[in-house]
Amino acid sequence: MGRILVIFCLATVVMVIAGVLFALDQLIRAAWHTLNVWFPGSVIPTLPYQPLALRWGGPLYRLVVVFFAIAFPGALLLQYLVDRAKGQAAPEGSVPPPFDVAKGPVVAVLTAYNDELSIGLAVDEFRTRSEISEVIVIDNNCVDRTAAVAKEHGATVIVETRQGYGHACMAGLRYALEHTPAAAIVLAEGDMTFFGDDIAKVLPYLTDVDMVVGTRATKTLTRPGSQMDWFLSWGNLFLAFLIRLRFWDWTFLGRVQLTDVGCTFRAIRREALQRIIGHLDEGGDSFSPHMILVALREGLWVVEAPIQFRKRVGLSKGAGRGRRRAFRIGVEMIAQIAFF
Repeated sequence: MGRILVIFCLATVVMVIAGVLFALDQLIRAAWHTLNVWFPGSVIPTLPYQPLALRWGGPLYRLVVVFFAIAFPGALLLQYLVDRAKGQAAPEGSVPPPFDVAKGPVVAVLTAYNDELSIGLAVDEFRTRSEISEVIVIDNNCVDRTAAVAKEHGATVIVETRQGYGHACMAGLRYALEHTPAAAIVLAEGDMTFFGDDIAKVLPYLTDVDMVVGTRATKTLTRPGSQMDWFLSWGNLFLAFLIRLRFWDWTFLGRVQLTDVGCTFRAIRREALQRIIGHLDEGGDSFSPHMILVALREGLWVVEAPIQFRKRVGLSKGAGRGRRRAFRIGVEMIAQIAFF
């Protein structure tokens, strides 16, 4: 039923944007009309103009009234009644059993695509953490020396021939499950945007939850030069709000309190990953929210933790490459959330 709230939220955004464009159109036409009145016979072109009140009294006005006064409140009421009937004030899954990270090895999985300049530094930073027993680097068809440098710095290198960020993440997670005794798996990237020190910050949360996802939405932890500008920050916040609507909870305004959906940095218990690994099937740039959606659907307990974020070494291959690519990825993520 959370899908209804997501769809209505998207419809509201579309209507607000349409309303703003309509108002701007009216203002421009009113200004042109005024100029023609003040300067009759001038070369200023005449635009058809109707008073704003008359236009809003038509079908558009009635559509807005019906949407906000009837349809949207009705959707909220329906969502509330369904949730009350199902008793879903809390996540569907049971409370995770006690978990002591210190008793089991932790493996770090780093995705890499032509990261020759950064991968050695990233491997060293994660390997020096006492919690990490092994660093696995996923070579996603690199054409430079990424794999060689990673091996030189002590990482286990796995090649994933299916091109795509999601394919690289899934390959690393599967390898960690099948070839290591890891009690917990940390997923990050090999471009030096993330700090190995943040492992000490996210792992303690696994004592109480199944998965911890990082958020880059904290200004005081974001270093100058990082790709988190206003566009990515606001976009991720909006997408996070949609996920909260998708898995709605009336007490906490969502089963998980999210502010960032595109952050790769996350940690997950072995048993929790085993529950969801067979349901992960997004090989592209929308993998991060996809994994969160799958975890919530399967009843995992998820929490968000603020992490540090810095300027990457080398060129960005994801949303940081430009506004157009970031917008396209955002649309893909919206589709994931709305129709998952």
